[in-house]
Amino acid sequence: MQAHITKSPYWWAGGVDLDVPPMDKLPGFVDVAVVGGGFTGLSAALTAAEAGRSTLVLDAGNPGRAASTRNGGICSGNIRVPHARLTAMKGRDYADSVYSEAEEARDDLAAFITTHKIDCGYRLAGYFKGALSPRDFEAMKPEVDRLNQLPGHHVRLVSRSEQHEDINTDRFFGGICWEGIAGYHPGKFFSSLLRVVQSAGVQIAPYTEVQMISAAEDKGGRRGHHVIHTDKGTVHAGHVIVATNAYTGRKPSFGHYLRRRLVPVQSCIIVTETLGRKQVEALMPAMRMYGNTAKLSCYFRPVPDGDRILLGARSFDKEIPSDKSVRFLQKMLAEMFPSLKDVGVDYSWLGNVAFNRSHLPSIFTHNNIIYASGYAGSGTVWARWLGKKAAQKALLLGNRPSVFDGPAPKAVPLYDGAPWFMPAINASYAVQDWINSWRFHQK
Repeated sequence: MQAHITKSPYWWAGGVDLDVPPMDKLPGFVDVAVVGGGFTGLSAALTAAEAGRSTLVLDAGNPGRAASTRNGGICSGNIRVPHARLTAMKGRDYADSVYSEAEEARDDLAAFITTHKIDCGYRLAGYFKGALSPRDFEAMKPEVDRLNQLPGHHVRLVSRSEQHEDINTDRFFGGICWEGIAGYHPGKFFSSLLRVVQSAGVQIAPYTEVQMISAAEDKGGRRGHHVIHTDKGTVHAGHVIVATNAYTGRKPSFGHYLRRRLVPVQSCIIVTETLGRKQVEALMPAMRMYGNTAKLSCYFRPVPDGDRILLGARSFDKEIPSDKSVRFLQKMLAEMFPSLKDVGVDYSWLGNVAFNRSHLPSIFTHNNIIYASGYAGSGTVWARWLGKKAAQKALLLGNRPSVFDGPAPKAVPLYDGAPWFMPAINASYAVQDWINSWRFHQK
């Protein structure tokens, strides 16, 4: 591995302020306590504070330094389950509602950034998904037709002969382009979100690990409130929202119910050395957000300044990026852009995303505690949106619930937070992708 690689997110560089001062003492009682200080938690806390409720966010580390600022900054609001499959499973009305809420969530994020004048490089770039085989391209056609029947969706097929207007590669057999999908700088967005939340009066307790949540007897009219036990003391709360998602961990007893239903999946990201905007635009003429149809799918994009390329995919590591992971991602990049075969990497880092068995976001209640989780790699949109909807659910606000508000996801058999089966799944996906690549190179 190159000696100069910075093994922390590119998004943390350049003076981005994510620090939160410690609290001297936890409050005795708050109307709403939120466990987890990422996009979900801060959005839930802000919604509660704006409704006039006293609100506390508890985070085992420094808020925002987990998935919220370890992602690729692609604001897709992606739905992992194709519309046709959702229709077959639960009917056309449900499928339409799921995809329509994705559009609503994207619009809500854009409106939030505009309202609060957040300078985070937000840009409606569109999203191009490349087909890695002719079969993949053919499978895209009926899905495009279905999506274009939904209000607000603007999706188009891009043939192989036309794709060079979006991306200068011969690796794909055409693809799909979604208009209305954006990219941003997640570090700058989170830093600004943090300041908005603090200005609204939300109390934030960093480096405060929640160990257990128990019910308390009614006292002073506080009906059905909770006692939150932490390593810094206890706090009572009228409502509790758990927003730990892919960083629930395996220690605290309160997380047992969630982690049996949520599988953390690790992603590794690289950012190239400075290429210059001219070279990046030569490779990505439309300067969009990008992905592909691989089983071990990768995502890539120009950084907001337009002078580097970011690429991410599944990881083989535990805590820090290994030589193997960086080489794997460099190979992916070079397969799409042969001119970048020897390009250097300046940044590499790891982050977790979380899946439940449905591969759909979820809001649910267990023991009078509300959970929001399972964004399946699209948390830049879903985490903030479902945090807001979780707070509305707790406080009986809003004119309608989320379509994702329902029963708890099913537990994963023989599982308690350690995804022992992921290496086998990743290996299977890698073999399938190798076969696809081999067929391509035989042509």
